[in-house]
Amino acid sequence: MRRLICKRICDYKSFDDEESVDGNRPSSAASAFKVPAPKTSGNPVNSARKPGSAGGPKVGGASKEGGAGAVDEDDFIKAFTDVPSVQIYSSRELEETLNKIREILSDDKHDWDQRANALKKIRSLLVAGAAQYDCFFQHLRLLDGALKLSAKDLRSQVVREACITVAHLSTVLGNKFDHGAEAIVPTLFNLVPNSAKVMATSGCAAIRFIIRHTHVPRLIPLITSNCTSKSVPVRRRSFEFLDLLLQEWQTHSLERHAAVLVETIKKGIHDADAEARVEARKTYMGLRNHFPGEAETLYNSLEPSYQKSLQTYLKSSGSVASLPQSDRSSSSSQESLNRPFSSKWSTANPSTVAGRVSAGSSKASSLPGSLQRSRSDIDVNAAAGAKAHHAAGQSVRNGRLGAGALNPGSYASLECEAFWRSWRMAKLYSV
Repeated sequence: MRRLICKRICDYKSFDDEESVDGNRPSSAASAFKVPAPKTSGNPVNSARKPGSAGGPKVGGASKEGGAGAVDEDDFIKAFTDVPSVQIYSSRELEETLNKIREILSDDKHDWDQRANALKKIRSLLVAGAAQYDCFFQHLRLLDGALKLSAKDLRSQVVREACITVAHLSTVLGNKFDHGAEAIVPTLFNLVPNSAKVMATSGCAAIRFIIRHTHVPRLIPLITSNCTSKSVPVRRRSFEFLDLLLQEWQTHSLERHAAVLVETIKKGIHDADAEARVEARKTYMGLRNHFPGEAETLYNSLEPSYQKSLQTYLKSSGSVASLPQSDRSSSSSQESLNRPFSSKWSTANPSTVAGRVSAGSSKASSLPGSLQRSRSDIDVNAAAGAKAHHAAGQSVRNGRLGAGALNPGSYASLECEAFWRSWRMAKLYSV
Protein backbone atom coordinates (compact mmCIF):
# COMPACT_ATOMS: atom_id res chain seq x y z
CA MET A 1 0.00 0.00 0.00
CA ARG A 2 2.77 2.39 0.86
CA ARG A 3 4.53 1.59 -2.39
CA LEU A 4 1.39 2.40 -4.39
CA ILE A 5 0.93 5.79 -2.67
CA CYS A 6 4.58 6.75 -3.24
CA LYS A 7 4.34 5.81 -6.86
CA ARG A 8 1.28 8.03 -7.39
CA ILE A 9 2.99 10.94 -5.65
CA CYS A 10 6.01 10.59 -7.96
CA ASP A 11 3.78 10.49 -11.02
CA TYR A 12 1.99 13.66 -9.85
CA LYS A 13 5.27 15.50 -9.36
CA SER A 14 6.57 14.54 -12.79
CA PHE A 15 3.28 15.74 -14.36
CA ASP A 16 3.66 19.14 -12.67
CA ASP A 17 7.22 19.44 -13.86
CA GLU A 18 6.27 18.69 -17.47
CA GLU A 19 3.34 21.10 -17.43
CA SER A 20 5.46 23.92 -16.08
CA VAL A 21 8.03 23.55 -18.90
CA ASP A 22 5.82 22.84 -21.88
CA GLY A 23 2.67 24.64 -20.83
CA ASN A 24 0.43 21.85 -22.23
CA ARG A 25 -0.47 18.34 -21.40
CA PRO A 26 2.48 15.93 -21.19
CA SER A 27 3.31 14.01 -24.31
CA SER A 28 6.17 11.87 -25.48
CA ALA A 29 7.36 14.59 -27.91
CA ALA A 30 7.17 17.25 -25.22
CA SER A 31 8.98 15.15 -22.66
CA ALA A 32 11.74 14.46 -25.16
CA PHE A 33 12.38 18.21 -25.54
CA LYS A 34 11.63 19.19 -21.97
CA VAL A 35 14.54 21.60 -21.45
CA PRO A 36 16.33 22.23 -24.76
CA ALA A 37 19.60 24.09 -24.44
CA PRO A 38 19.06 26.76 -27.23
CA LYS A 39 15.84 27.99 -25.63
CA THR A 40 17.40 29.05 -22.36
CA SER A 41 17.00 32.72 -21.50
CA GLY A 42 20.69 33.16 -20.89
CA ASN A 43 21.71 32.33 -24.46
CA PRO A 44 22.68 35.69 -26.07
CA VAL A 45 23.34 34.20 -29.51
CA ASN A 46 19.79 33.03 -30.01
CA SER A 47 18.27 36.28 -28.75
CA ALA A 48 20.38 38.27 -31.19
CA ARG A 49 19.58 36.09 -34.20
CA LYS A 50 15.81 36.37 -34.04
CA PRO A 51 15.41 40.05 -34.90
CA GLY A 52 18.29 39.92 -37.35
CA SER A 53 16.87 37.06 -39.37
CA ALA A 54 13.39 38.55 -39.49
CA GLY A 55 14.38 42.15 -40.17
CA GLY A 56 17.43 41.71 -42.40
CA PRO A 57 15.77 41.88 -45.81
CA LYS A 58 13.42 44.68 -44.72
CA VAL A 59 16.28 46.94 -43.75
CA GLY A 60 17.86 46.53 -47.16
CA GLY A 61 14.62 47.29 -49.02
CA ALA A 62 13.67 50.29 -46.89
CA SER A 63 16.18 52.48 -48.68
CA LYS A 64 13.84 52.71 -51.69
CA GLU A 65 11.59 55.72 -52.02
CA GLY A 66 8.39 53.68 -51.88
CA GLY A 67 9.48 51.53 -48.95
CA ALA A 68 10.30 47.86 -48.68
CA GLY A 69 10.06 46.00 -52.00
CA ALA A 70 9.58 49.14 -54.11
CA VAL A 71 11.17 49.45 -57.53
CA ASP A 72 12.00 52.52 -59.61
CA GLU A 73 12.90 53.38 -63.19
CA ASP A 74 16.60 52.65 -62.64
CA ASP A 75 15.71 49.09 -61.68
CA PHE A 76 13.68 48.79 -64.86
CA ILE A 77 16.54 50.03 -67.05
CA LYS A 78 18.91 47.48 -65.51
CA ALA A 79 16.38 44.69 -66.01
CA PHE A 80 15.87 45.55 -69.70
CA THR A 81 19.11 43.86 -70.69
CA ASP A 82 19.57 41.55 -67.70
CA VAL A 83 18.10 38.63 -69.65
CA PRO A 84 19.45 35.47 -71.30
CA SER A 85 20.93 36.13 -74.73
CA VAL A 86 19.25 34.59 -77.76
CA GLN A 87 19.80 34.66 -81.51
CA ILE A 88 17.18 34.98 -84.24
CA TYR A 89 18.05 33.08 -87.41
CA SER A 90 14.81 33.51 -89.36
CA SER A 91 11.36 35.02 -89.17
CA ARG A 92 9.83 31.55 -88.98
CA GLU A 93 11.84 30.76 -85.88
CA LEU A 94 10.75 34.09 -84.36
CA GLU A 95 7.08 33.29 -85.06
CA GLU A 96 7.39 29.88 -83.41
CA THR A 97 9.03 31.41 -80.35
CA LEU A 98 6.35 34.11 -80.01
CA ASN A 99 3.56 31.55 -80.38
CA LYS A 100 5.07 29.47 -77.60
CA ILE A 101 5.39 32.56 -75.37
CA ARG A 102 1.75 33.49 -75.99
CA GLU A 103 0.64 29.96 -75.15
CA ILE A 104 2.43 30.05 -71.80
CA LEU A 105 1.29 33.55 -70.81
CA SER A 106 -2.33 32.99 -71.84
CA ASP A 107 -2.74 30.07 -69.43
CA ASP A 108 -2.47 31.04 -65.78
CA LYS A 109 -2.30 27.34 -64.85
CA HIS A 110 1.30 27.25 -65.94
CA ASP A 111 3.88 27.55 -63.23
CA TRP A 112 4.57 31.18 -62.32
CA ASP A 113 8.27 30.64 -62.89
CA GLN A 114 7.62 29.61 -66.49
CA ARG A 115 5.47 32.70 -67.05
CA ALA A 116 8.17 34.97 -65.62
CA ASN A 117 10.75 33.35 -67.91
CA ALA A 118 8.43 33.79 -70.90
CA LEU A 119 8.23 37.53 -70.19
CA LYS A 120 11.99 37.69 -70.00
CA LYS A 121 12.16 35.86 -73.33
CA ILE A 122 10.27 38.75 -74.97
CA ARG A 123 12.94 41.16 -73.76
CA SER A 124 15.64 38.79 -75.01
CA LEU A 125 14.06 38.89 -78.45
CA LEU A 126 13.98 42.71 -78.36
CA VAL A 127 17.67 42.82 -77.48
CA ALA A 128 18.38 40.38 -80.34
CA GLY A 129 16.64 42.70 -82.83
CA ALA A 130 13.14 41.22 -83.15
CA ALA A 131 11.70 44.67 -83.94
CA GLN A 132 13.42 44.52 -87.34
CA TYR A 133 11.11 41.70 -88.46
CA ASP A 134 7.65 42.58 -89.77
CA CYS A 135 6.07 39.50 -88.25
CA PHE A 136 7.01 40.70 -84.78
CA PHE A 137 4.40 43.50 -84.80
CA GLN A 138 1.69 41.11 -85.97
CA HIS A 139 2.38 38.73 -83.11
CA LEU A 140 2.75 41.63 -80.67
CA ARG A 141 -0.91 42.48 -81.15
CA LEU A 142 -1.78 38.92 -80.32
CA LEU A 143 0.20 39.27 -77.09
CA ASP A 144 -1.96 42.13 -75.75
CA GLY A 145 -4.32 39.83 -73.89
CA ALA A 146 -1.47 37.73 -72.51
CA LEU A 147 0.35 40.82 -71.21
CA LYS A 148 -2.82 42.10 -69.53
CA LEU A 149 -3.34 38.73 -67.88
CA SER A 150 0.24 38.75 -66.62
CA ALA A 151 -0.19 42.26 -65.17
CA LYS A 152 -3.24 41.00 -63.24
CA ASP A 153 -1.41 37.99 -61.83
CA LEU A 154 -1.41 37.37 -58.10
CA ARG A 155 2.32 36.67 -58.11
CA SER A 156 4.26 39.89 -57.58
CA GLN A 157 7.23 38.51 -59.52
CA VAL A 158 5.08 37.89 -62.60
CA VAL A 159 3.54 41.37 -62.34
CA ARG A 160 6.97 42.94 -62.01
CA GLU A 161 8.30 41.12 -65.09
CA ALA A 162 5.18 42.08 -67.06
CA CYS A 163 5.61 45.78 -66.22
CA ILE A 164 9.31 45.69 -67.11
CA THR A 165 8.53 44.00 -70.43
CA VAL A 166 5.83 46.57 -71.29
CA ALA A 167 8.20 49.44 -70.43
CA HIS A 168 10.92 47.88 -72.61
CA LEU A 169 8.51 47.50 -75.52
CA SER A 170 7.54 51.17 -75.23
CA THR A 171 11.18 52.27 -75.04
CA VAL A 172 12.25 50.29 -78.10
CA LEU A 173 9.17 50.66 -80.31
CA GLY A 174 8.04 54.20 -79.40
CA ASN A 175 4.78 55.16 -81.11
CA LYS A 176 4.61 51.76 -82.80
CA PHE A 177 3.58 50.38 -79.44
CA ASP A 178 0.40 52.50 -79.51
CA HIS A 179 -2.08 49.61 -79.61
CA GLY A 180 -0.36 47.66 -76.84
CA ALA A 181 0.00 50.76 -74.65
CA GLU A 182 -3.66 51.63 -75.02
CA ALA A 183 -4.60 48.09 -74.03
CA ILE A 184 -2.29 47.76 -71.00
CA VAL A 185 -2.55 51.24 -69.39
CA PRO A 186 -5.95 50.65 -67.66
CA THR A 187 -4.56 47.48 -66.11
CA LEU A 188 -1.46 49.34 -64.94
CA PHE A 189 -3.64 51.97 -63.25
CA ASN A 190 -5.32 49.18 -61.28
CA LEU A 191 -1.93 48.37 -59.77
CA VAL A 192 -1.41 51.88 -58.33
CA PRO A 193 -3.50 51.45 -55.13
CA ASN A 194 -2.17 47.93 -54.52
CA SER A 195 -0.90 47.37 -50.98
CA ALA A 196 2.07 45.38 -52.27
CA LYS A 197 4.76 47.96 -52.96
CA VAL A 198 6.44 45.93 -55.68
CA MET A 199 3.19 45.82 -57.68
CA ALA A 200 2.20 49.46 -57.12
CA THR A 201 5.61 50.91 -57.96
CA SER A 202 6.03 48.60 -60.95
CA GLY A 203 2.76 49.83 -62.42
CA CYS A 204 3.71 53.49 -61.87
CA ALA A 205 7.15 53.03 -63.43
CA ALA A 206 5.65 51.31 -66.49
CA ILE A 207 3.17 54.17 -67.01
CA ARG A 208 5.99 56.70 -66.85
CA PHE A 209 7.96 54.84 -69.52
CA ILE A 210 4.89 54.71 -71.76
CA ILE A 211 4.23 58.45 -71.34
CA ARG A 212 7.84 59.29 -72.19
CA HIS A 213 8.22 57.10 -75.26
CA THR A 214 4.75 56.43 -76.71
CA HIS A 215 3.08 59.75 -77.57
CA VAL A 216 -0.37 58.65 -78.64
CA PRO A 217 -3.32 61.05 -78.12
CA ARG A 218 -5.61 58.13 -77.28
CA LEU A 219 -3.76 57.75 -73.97
CA ILE A 220 -4.89 61.19 -72.74
CA PRO A 221 -8.50 60.19 -71.89
CA LEU A 222 -7.18 57.12 -70.07
CA ILE A 223 -5.11 59.35 -67.80
CA THR A 224 -7.64 62.16 -67.30
CA SER A 225 -10.41 59.70 -66.43
CA ASN A 226 -8.32 58.42 -63.51
CA CYS A 227 -7.85 61.99 -62.23
CA THR A 228 -11.42 61.77 -60.91
CA SER A 229 -11.06 58.30 -59.41
CA LYS A 230 -12.51 57.52 -55.99
CA SER A 231 -9.08 56.30 -54.88
CA VAL A 232 -6.92 59.09 -53.46
CA PRO A 233 -3.58 57.45 -54.44
CA VAL A 234 -4.85 57.00 -58.00
CA ARG A 235 -5.81 60.68 -58.26
CA ARG A 236 -2.43 61.80 -56.91
CA ARG A 237 -0.52 59.60 -59.36
CA SER A 238 -2.79 60.55 -62.26
CA PHE A 239 -2.00 64.26 -61.90
CA GLU A 240 1.67 63.37 -61.59
CA PHE A 241 1.42 61.43 -64.87
CA LEU A 242 -0.49 64.31 -66.47
CA ASP A 243 2.25 66.74 -65.47
CA LEU A 244 4.86 64.44 -67.03
CA LEU A 245 2.77 64.18 -70.19
CA LEU A 246 2.55 67.98 -70.54
CA GLN A 247 6.32 68.21 -70.14
CA GLU A 248 7.25 65.45 -72.61
CA TRP A 249 4.69 65.73 -75.41
CA GLN A 250 4.46 68.21 -78.26
CA THR A 251 1.55 70.63 -78.57
CA HIS A 252 0.16 69.08 -81.76
CA SER A 253 -0.40 65.81 -79.88
CA LEU A 254 -2.48 67.62 -77.24
CA GLU A 255 -4.63 69.97 -79.33
CA ARG A 256 -7.46 67.49 -79.79
CA HIS A 257 -7.89 67.09 -76.02
CA ALA A 258 -7.19 70.67 -74.86
CA ALA A 259 -10.69 71.14 -73.42
CA VAL A 260 -10.46 67.86 -71.51
CA LEU A 261 -7.09 68.87 -70.07
CA VAL A 262 -8.42 72.25 -68.91
CA GLU A 263 -11.46 70.71 -67.24
CA THR A 264 -9.38 68.00 -65.57
CA ILE A 265 -6.87 70.49 -64.16
CA LYS A 266 -9.69 72.68 -62.87
CA LYS A 267 -11.19 69.72 -61.02
CA GLY A 268 -7.78 68.87 -59.64
CA ILE A 269 -7.30 72.37 -58.23
CA HIS A 270 -10.63 71.88 -56.41
CA ASP A 271 -9.76 68.33 -55.27
CA ALA A 272 -10.54 67.36 -51.69
CA ASP A 273 -7.05 65.93 -51.15
CA ALA A 274 -4.25 68.43 -50.46
CA GLU A 275 -1.52 66.45 -52.27
CA ALA A 276 -3.74 66.00 -55.32
CA ARG A 277 -4.28 69.77 -55.41
CA VAL A 278 -0.51 70.34 -55.30
CA GLU A 279 0.01 67.97 -58.24
CA ALA A 280 -2.80 69.67 -60.15
CA ARG A 281 -1.16 73.08 -59.66
CA LYS A 282 2.02 71.66 -61.18
CA THR A 283 0.09 70.69 -64.31
CA TYR A 284 -1.07 74.30 -64.73
CA MET A 285 2.45 75.37 -65.69
CA GLY A 286 2.60 72.71 -68.40
CA LEU A 287 -0.83 73.75 -69.68
CA ARG A 288 0.34 77.38 -69.79
CA ASN A 289 3.30 76.43 -71.97
CA HIS A 290 1.09 74.69 -74.54
CA PHE A 291 -2.15 76.70 -74.39
CA PRO A 292 -1.64 80.18 -72.85
CA GLY A 293 -5.14 81.42 -73.70
CA GLU A 294 -6.92 78.42 -72.22
CA ALA A 295 -4.72 78.61 -69.13
CA GLU A 296 -5.61 82.27 -68.53
CA THR A 297 -9.30 81.50 -68.99
CA LEU A 298 -8.97 78.71 -66.45
CA TYR A 299 -7.26 81.04 -63.98
CA ASN A 300 -9.97 83.69 -64.33
CA SER A 301 -12.70 81.10 -63.76
CA LEU A 302 -11.28 80.11 -60.37
CA GLU A 303 -12.47 81.53 -57.07
CA PRO A 304 -10.20 84.17 -55.46
CA SER A 305 -8.97 81.75 -52.80
CA TYR A 306 -7.90 79.20 -55.41
CA GLN A 307 -6.33 81.94 -57.53
CA LYS A 308 -4.30 83.05 -54.53
CA SER A 309 -3.15 79.47 -53.84
CA LEU A 310 -2.14 78.98 -57.46
CA GLN A 311 -0.38 82.34 -57.55
CA THR A 312 1.52 81.53 -54.35
CA TYR A 313 2.64 78.18 -55.72
CA LEU A 314 3.81 79.66 -59.03
CA LYS A 315 5.76 82.40 -57.29
CA SER A 316 7.38 79.95 -54.87
CA SER A 317 8.45 77.75 -57.78
CA GLY A 318 9.93 80.73 -59.64
CA SER A 319 7.38 80.60 -62.47
CA VAL A 320 6.17 84.21 -62.47
CA ALA A 321 6.06 84.09 -66.27
CA SER A 322 3.31 81.47 -65.99
CA LEU A 323 1.00 83.94 -64.27
CA PRO A 324 -1.79 85.42 -66.40
CA GLN A 325 -1.11 88.86 -67.86
CA SER A 326 -3.84 90.50 -65.78
CA ASP A 327 -2.43 89.07 -62.58
CA ARG A 328 1.09 90.14 -63.45
CA SER A 329 -0.08 93.73 -64.11
CA SER A 330 -1.96 93.85 -60.83
CA SER A 331 1.02 92.55 -58.93
CA SER A 332 3.30 95.14 -60.57
CA SER A 333 0.88 97.94 -59.71
CA GLN A 334 0.74 96.70 -56.15
CA GLU A 335 4.53 96.82 -55.99
CA SER A 336 4.48 100.40 -57.26
CA LEU A 337 2.00 101.33 -54.54
CA ASN A 338 4.21 99.78 -51.90
CA ARG A 339 7.19 101.92 -52.91
CA PRO A 340 7.99 104.93 -50.63
CA PHE A 341 6.35 108.16 -51.86
CA SER A 342 8.81 110.69 -53.24
CA SER A 343 7.74 113.91 -54.93
CA LYS A 344 9.83 116.60 -56.52
CA TRP A 345 7.58 119.20 -54.83
CA SER A 346 8.10 117.87 -51.29
CA THR A 347 11.45 119.54 -50.61
CA ALA A 348 11.04 122.52 -52.87
CA ASN A 349 11.05 126.12 -51.60
CA PRO A 350 7.57 127.72 -51.52
CA SER A 351 8.79 130.58 -53.67
CA THR A 352 10.15 128.10 -56.17
CA VAL A 353 6.78 126.37 -56.23
CA ALA A 354 4.99 129.63 -56.83
CA GLY A 355 7.48 130.53 -59.52
CA ARG A 356 6.94 127.23 -61.29
CA VAL A 357 3.20 127.70 -61.12
CA SER A 358 3.38 131.18 -62.57
CA ALA A 359 5.82 130.07 -65.22
CA GLY A 360 3.55 127.20 -66.17
CA SER A 361 0.54 129.45 -66.41
CA SER A 362 2.45 131.93 -68.58
CA LYS A 363 3.58 129.13 -70.90
CA ALA A 364 0.04 127.85 -71.17
CA SER A 365 -1.30 131.31 -72.00
CA SER A 366 1.39 131.84 -74.61
CA LEU A 367 0.10 128.89 -76.63
CA PRO A 368 -3.21 129.97 -78.15
CA GLY A 369 -5.67 127.24 -78.98
CA SER A 370 -3.64 124.59 -77.15
CA LEU A 371 -5.20 122.18 -74.71
CA GLN A 372 -4.20 123.34 -71.27
CA ARG A 373 -3.61 120.62 -68.74
CA SER A 374 -5.11 121.18 -65.30
CA ARG A 375 -2.85 120.88 -62.30
CA SER A 376 -5.23 119.58 -59.69
CA ASP A 377 -2.39 118.58 -57.36
CA ILE A 378 -1.35 122.25 -56.65
CA ASP A 379 -3.54 124.87 -54.96
CA VAL A 380 -2.91 128.26 -56.58
CA ASN A 381 -4.13 130.25 -53.56
CA ALA A 382 -1.89 128.24 -51.24
CA ALA A 383 1.07 128.88 -53.54
CA ALA A 384 0.31 132.63 -53.57
CA GLY A 385 0.04 132.66 -49.77
CA ALA A 386 3.36 130.86 -49.46
CA LYS A 387 4.96 133.41 -51.76
CA ALA A 388 3.56 136.26 -49.67
CA HIS A 389 4.81 134.74 -46.39
CA HIS A 390 8.21 134.29 -47.92
CA ALA A 391 8.31 137.91 -49.11
CA ALA A 392 7.09 139.15 -45.71
CA GLY A 393 9.83 137.21 -43.94
CA GLN A 394 12.48 138.66 -46.21
CA SER A 395 11.17 142.21 -45.61
CA VAL A 396 11.09 141.78 -41.83
CA ARG A 397 14.67 140.61 -41.82
CA ASN A 398 15.72 143.55 -43.97
CA GLY A 399 13.69 146.05 -41.92
CA ARG A 400 11.70 147.28 -44.87
CA LEU A 401 8.32 145.59 -44.59
CA GLY A 402 5.59 147.67 -46.20
CA ALA A 403 2.07 146.98 -47.21
CA GLY A 404 2.58 149.03 -50.36
CA ALA A 405 4.67 146.26 -51.80
CA LEU A 406 1.59 144.06 -51.97
CA ASN A 407 -1.57 144.33 -53.98
CA PRO A 408 -4.23 146.16 -51.94
CA GLY A 409 -7.28 144.12 -51.05
CA SER A 410 -5.60 140.75 -51.67
CA TYR A 411 -5.42 137.95 -49.14
CA ALA A 412 -1.70 138.44 -48.90
CA SER A 413 -2.00 142.19 -48.11
CA LEU A 414 -4.56 141.58 -45.41
CA GLU A 415 -2.36 138.93 -43.83
CA CYS A 416 0.65 141.25 -43.91
CA GLU A 417 -1.31 144.11 -42.30
CA ALA A 418 -2.48 141.78 -39.50
CA PHE A 419 1.04 140.53 -39.01
CA TRP A 420 2.43 144.09 -38.93
CA ARG A 421 -0.24 145.20 -36.41
CA SER A 422 0.45 142.30 -34.06
CA TRP A 423 4.17 142.95 -34.32
CA ARG A 424 3.79 146.59 -33.32
CA MET A 425 1.54 145.71 -30.36
CA ALA A 426 4.01 143.11 -29.16
CA LYS A 427 6.83 145.66 -29.34
CA LEU A 428 4.77 148.30 -27.52
CA TYR A 429 4.02 145.97 -24.60
CA SER A 430 7.62 144.92 -24.40
CA VAL A 431 8.69 148.55 -23.89
